[in-house]
Amino acid sequence: MSADVLRAWRPSKGEWDRAAATHLTRRAGFGGGPGEAATLANEPAHDALDDWLSRDAYDERVTKGVHALLPGGDTQRVAAWWMSLILSGGAPLRERATLMWHDHFATSDAKVDDVRMMYRQNELFREHGLGDFRVLLHSVAKDPAMLVWLDGGANRRGQPNENFAREVMELFALGIGNYTERDVQEAARGLTGWGTEGRAFRMRAEDHDDGEKELFGERGNLTGDDVIDRVLAQPACARHVARRLLEEFVTSSPEPAWVDDVARALITNEWHIGRTIERIVRSELFFSPAARRSRIAAPVELVAMTARGLSARIAPREATEAAARMGQALLRPPTVKGWDGMRAWINAGTWVARHNAMTTAAESTTVDWGAVLEGEDGGTPEALAATLVSVLVPDLLGGTLEARLADALRSADGSRDARASLGAALVLTAPEYHVV
Repeated sequence: MSADVLRAWRPSKGEWDRAAATHLTRRAGFGGGPGEAATLANEPAHDALDDWLSRDAYDERVTKGVHALLPGGDTQRVAAWWMSLILSGGAPLRERATLMWHDHFATSDAKVDDVRMMYRQNELFREHGLGDFRVLLHSVAKDPAMLVWLDGGANRRGQPNENFAREVMELFALGIGNYTERDVQEAARGLTGWGTEGRAFRMRAEDHDDGEKELFGERGNLTGDDVIDRVLAQPACARHVARRLLEEFVTSSPEPAWVDDVARALITNEWHIGRTIERIVRSELFFSPAARRSRIAAPVELVAMTARGLSARIAPREATEAAARMGQALLRPPTVKGWDGMRAWINAGTWVARHNAMTTAAESTTVDWGAVLEGEDGGTPEALAATLVSVLVPDLLGGTLEARLADALRSADGSRDARASLGAALVLTAPEYHVV
């Protein structure tokens, strides 16, 4: 791999294949529908990347339909609505970014307890999640759901509440070790007066500490916006955001040199998140062995990529409930740190939930096995095993998983669809399928 890990990937003959296309659809989205990876693999790599990354459209009936759900006050209906956007696949990268920022700026309805606030924050991530990070951070800092979640309204002159100031530095923008306790205290003073009125942001001038503050070694009469700007000006900020992008799109343990390269790209792109992600996705690093099969699929992406890959008509509410049983309840992250992810996704209880959800998907009567198998008849156990592996885990074609699957299918009876359902269940419940 080049020292410049973001150098554009120009695959040699045979490198751009179904496995690479599947990696693209699952990492820069939530997977493709039946035959989609094969179709992308048949295009030149550059054209396929253009195709996938340019998808950014929604069914207007769905996007407007959410407004009928809000008066009921049921946040889980909004979570199901969001899942319907994910399952539809109309804007794969945008929805991937929306979920990433929901985890990064973790806010839970368990405390906010207001469906309209949670919906508006979700829309904020959708609107700004692929735009300028500086705009995103300023918008999140004034978001009513965030202010309620981190007690912004309790931050008043003479009685500063440090919750938001601490989290904006520790989790959202800088990372531990890149600020001092004095910085947190002074930032909290600058943010005094920010709160909510009803469901709207309100600046209460009478509650703002207008005295001089010292933040990151510089003195001034700082407002809340000044505090956010000074956080953004810290060199650690671009690296913190770069690390988050690498964790989402490459690997959970990015090397420091990769972080530095992406941070430079972010600044060069004037903090534009979408352009920086596109550079990552088009890079040698994204398609390198270090990035392939390097993450345990989170519940939402697991449910979505499976439903999309099988073209199974799973009700969005059922999909959100299945993800919640696996440990990822949309709009209800467990703490301000979001979900721990990776190995934390797997324990005795969540593995049973994963197994059950995958079996249910494979046994769904809505699956069109002719489309999933892409016209292959699966006439022999070996042929059916090879087809299922090539569709569901193409990078493992010809390996031990395929051999085990063929052995199991030799004793299977029934129609091709029944055997395909059984075979798919065996693949979907194999540990290998849960690593993406």
